Amino acid sequence: MRAFGYLRMPRFDAVVTASYLVTLTAPCIVYTSIRLVRRGRLDTHRLIQSVHLLMCWLAVLALELRIRFGGGSGMFVERAPPELQALARQVLVAHIAIAVATYVTWSWLAIASRRRFGELLPGSFSARHRRLGTLVFGGLCFTAASATAMFVLVFVA
Repeated sequence: MRAFGYLRMPRFDAVVTASYLVTLTAPCIVYTSIRLVRRGRLDTHRLIQSVHLLMCWLAVLALELRIRFGGGSGMFVERAPPELQALARQVLVAHIAIAVATYVTWSWLAIASRRRFGELLPGSFSARHRRLGTLVFGGLCFTAASATAMFVLVFVA
């Protein structure tokens, strides 16, 4: 079915769409949280990071369950047009690799930071926290971009 004569209507999936929206907003929310640190609002930064990390993990869990019950990740690749399936497979591999590394790093950073928060700030962990936080932010940006590519390849193209 074509809309406007040239674009196919997206094949809507509520769980995929919801997890995509969480992934898409993650860099914006994290960036806002980083800006709060620069204004000295460390408690608000901690709260936003903790809540959003939990939301992201719940979205990933829901998506993973949807994928498992739906026939595996190959199911998504097969939804892409045949001429784009090889590209979809490559994007999916890169997306998963970077997303997993980002979420593991982000989780470790959140736990380590929570344990050290009572110390005098900035402390010995601050430089490492800043470097890893920058890596997490970059990973979230890549994850959002690659999720967008997958969403377009699988549900729009």
